[in-house]
Amino acid sequence: MPWDKEERKLGQKAKKEFFLPEEQYSEDKNGVQRASLQPFWSEVSLQIMKYITCEGRFIIMYGYHFCLLTELRHKMDLPSKQKLSILYFLLQSLIECSTKLKEGTQNQLAHHGLIKLLIEDALHTYTVPFSWEVFHNMSKGDDIQTLAE
Repeated sequence: MPWDKEERKLGQKAKKEFFLPEEQYSEDKNGVQRASLQPFWSEVSLQIMKYITCEGRFIIMYGYHFCLLTELRHKMDLPSKQKLSILYFLLQSLIECSTKLKEGTQNQLAHHGLIKLLIEDALHTYTVPFSWEVFHNMSKGDDIQTLAE
């Protein structure tokens, strides 16, 4: 399932599809409280947040989490063409964070572990290694061209 500009709608749809009619959950303007999921799915969602999207906040489940949770709960037996692309899911997560950084959202990358791990690994391969802080400051100043060179 490719992600596009309709990402938010897809996340909302996945959230509605995830819950069974008899299940109750606590929703606020940002998402669904993870603690209100049934214990098994609460644990699965925690593992998704820790090890797949590598986030640091585990209280709220957002639409993009439900894209993956719905896949795991209801769509495991579908043909591969109808399944969510995990690689595209991760790519969309990276794109969202880089967009927020460009928009000036403070410390967006600082608590997004996936991007930080990837960048730190890449930065250490340079002949003169960069630190995370140097990279972050370069991003703010649109000085990425220097990094690319």
